[in-house]
Amino acid sequence: MALAPDVRPSPVQRYRIRTGMLAWVFHRLSGLALVGYLVIHVWGLKAITNREAYNALITSYHGPLFKVGEFLLLCAVVYHALNGLRIVLIDFVGWSPNQKRLFWTLGAVAVVLIGVGGYPSIASLVDHFAR
Repeated sequence: MALAPDVRPSPVQRYRIRTGMLAWVFHRLSGLALVGYLVIHVWGLKAITNREAYNALITSYHGPLFKVGEFLLLCAVVYHALNGLRIVLIDFVGWSPNQKRLFWTLGAVAVVLIGVGGYPSIASLVDHFAR
């Protein structure tokens, strides 16, 4: 029995967005973000050969835009690392029946790590805007 042409689901409705799919998408996006950061970081390293350019670069790193970027970098690194650990545990240890629970457990660990590691950046932003 075929569906009527006006009743067919859209391409977006065909997929049920589940935890594994979101984990996959965020893992790819965080990987791309880390590659982008690496390119910017290597580009910034060229300033090492010039003392004035290096000092100007380091001074700009203390601005609010870079503090937000530093916090987002921490989020990307923590998520990518913990999701990579989840993938290793599923592939090599065989924890596949517990994928959703493992995802949310490592998500809670990520929130704690981001909270502890991101505190200096957030405190610096609050201090900057409180002046």
